[in-house]
Amino acid sequence: MSSTSHEASEPGPAAVEVTVVRGEETYPLTARVTEWELRPHPQVPERGDAVHFTYRAVQEGLLPEASVELAACAVDSADVVLLCDIIAVERAEPGDARVADGDSWLGPVSESDLSDTARVLFLPDQLKPDLHAGDPKDSDGYVPPAIPGPGDRLRTS
Repeated sequence: MSSTSHEASEPGPAAVEVTVVRGEETYPLTARVTEWELRPHPQVPERGDAVHFTYRAVQEGLLPEASVELAACAVDSADVVLLCDIIAVERAEPGDARVADGDSWLGPVSESDLSDTARVLFLPDQLKPDLHAGDPKDSDGYVPPAIPGPGDRLRTS
């Protein structure tokens, strides 16, 4: 789909490691899930298990934006979404380290049983629209794909 379309596109193929894209533009940023585990969230252990995951983002050039937002999804063995959320990766400035390690949580939520989690995947799409989204004169027309919800099947690479 062209990056000048004003309709949301389907998300790109999900994977443990993705290169970030914004429409037809490939960013010099790769994100990889390094580990994940199912355990109670330390702030709300009474609410049951959540998925804790770690990731590594490697920036190989200057990003056009200050931060990139990606969807991370816990999926079952058939790549059906149990839960997705957004992580943000901040741009490294020239001279700064180009590798960023982070961690995040998916859940806990009462609507999803995360015990069926088989893996955690990233979607490759930059989820932030441009600064002028909604302005027909200045927007570049990029509309990020919607974040998949529980029950959606991800396309995988």
